[in-house]
Amino acid sequence: MWERTITLCSAGKMFGVTGWRLGWAIGAANLIEKLFRICICDTFGTSTLIQEAIAGMLERQRLCVSPKESYFVWVERTFAENYSKLKRAFTDANMPVVHTEGGFFMIVDCSKRKFDFQESSEYKSSDENLDKKIARCIVNEFKLALLPLSLFYTPESKDKPKFYLRACFAKSSETIDQAVEIIKTFH
Repeated sequence: MWERTITLCSAGKMFGVTGWRLGWAIGAANLIEKLFRICICDTFGTSTLIQEAIAGMLERQRLCVSPKESYFVWVERTFAENYSKLKRAFTDANMPVVHTEGGFFMIVDCSKRKFDFQESSEYKSSDENLDKKIARCIVNEFKLALLPLSLFYTPESKDKPKFYLRACFAKSSETIDQAVEIIKTFH
């Protein structure tokens, strides 16, 4: 699989520095060379300071956790635990998680879940897609941000299902635990 796979890494997610928009790619040399050809014309504007900071984080990642493991092993374990906690909470709330592999986001099916706010006249009168309405109401009522997946659809995909939400599990364990407690209060 190595010869046909490029792994893209996000410093923003990996090191908890949201908004830095810097990452790196790992893969076979022939693939990275092709990626480099694209990026050299497309990527610009990343400050030297941010590049230096990320390089320093990569060099010093062992200082962040116990000497017996690397930061990357620790973060992988933490994100896997976060995924499991959120998956269990959403499943218990009748919002099953769609199985995916890789990435920092899980896809939640909200088609089976009925919320009290779905009975409101404001909710019923809206033309928005189901996922957008539910995401907006969840953030307003429960203060939990979930992204409607239909935001990523192209106009040609207008007939695709509109009941999926995206949740990020690349967060601190404390943040995930707070989210789980909020999900338990869904009514």
